Amino acid sequence: MHLKQLVNDKECYDQFLQHIDDLIYMRQRTMESANDSVIVYRQQGAIDVLRKLKLLRETLNNGT
Repeated sequence: MHLKQLVNDKECYDQFLQHIDDLIYMRQRTMESANDSVIVYRQQGAIDVLRKLKLLRETLNNGT
């Protein structure tokens, strides 16, 4: 499946967004229990990337 097909198929894209939200939630829980600042920074970076993935539809549809 191409990215355009993914972002324009509402059911698939909604599932994709839910999966991203679940991953963000897990990273937040890991960050809350972290004892090392390096782990916190890594989790913050991962959450930042995941949040950018949530903008995939806008990026693809506005980029063409």
